[in-house]
Amino acid sequence: MRTVLVVEDSRSQRECISHQLKCSGLNVIQASDGVEALDKVEKNSPDLVLLDIVMPRLDGSGVCRLIKANPETRNIPVVFLTGKKQQLALLSAAHDRAEAYVSKPWQPIELLATIKKVLLNANIKFDRASADNWTEYGILNLNTIELYQSCAGAWSKYSAQIIKLYGASLAAFDRALAIEPTHAKANNYRHRVQRLRSSLMAKLEQTKPCKACDYYYGRDGINCAVHPAGRPQELCRDWEFN
Repeated sequence: MRTVLVVEDSRSQRECISHQLKCSGLNVIQASDGVEALDKVEKNSPDLVLLDIVMPRLDGSGVCRLIKANPETRNIPVVFLTGKKQQLALLSAAHDRAEAYVSKPWQPIELLATIKKVLLNANIKFDRASADNWTEYGILNLNTIELYQSCAGAWSKYSAQIIKLYGASLAAFDRALAIEPTHAKANNYRHRVQRLRSSLMAKLEQTKPCKACDYYYGRDGINCAVHPAGRPQELCRDWEFN
């Protein structure tokens, strides 16, 4: 059974689409925004991603670029679902490499026909990635970090995503260097990311812990202000519950 990841920030539309796809014999998983979508792609390796464009945290265009740049996910077909004609024009200019799009309000017959056609024509060949491929993916992760950091209140909204993207970027350069140890571009960028990440983590560790961490961590998805990526291996005093 083929699996489709439905990415849509409107819960009612997401549930409606998922029901239609399930009734047509497809397995469906869901994501409510671009960040969650990338996590689901990494964990589930869906056969196709049905992707809304205008979403919070990370839009569909950014999600598609990251999926198609990652050598491990680039063969997963993407179908855009959007009601914004202007966005479609931008997508065409940006070369996001989506396989198809369906306009909102969608017609169930058209939606299902498009998905089945794309699945039928999907490229199932998984060629070996080069050091250049992994390097470009690492750079794209860095560019995404810069996009997040340019937003107002970046660290209060996107700290966990930024830290994760630094990790993904480092991992990509490591993969490039495992293939080609003398790859100059990967080496240079890897050193740059290491410096940036080390400086960032040092600043986070210097932040004075707040006892509110004891009180709020784990409730309603509110993360620790000192350790936004989650519980540290070596506990700070604010993690010692009394």
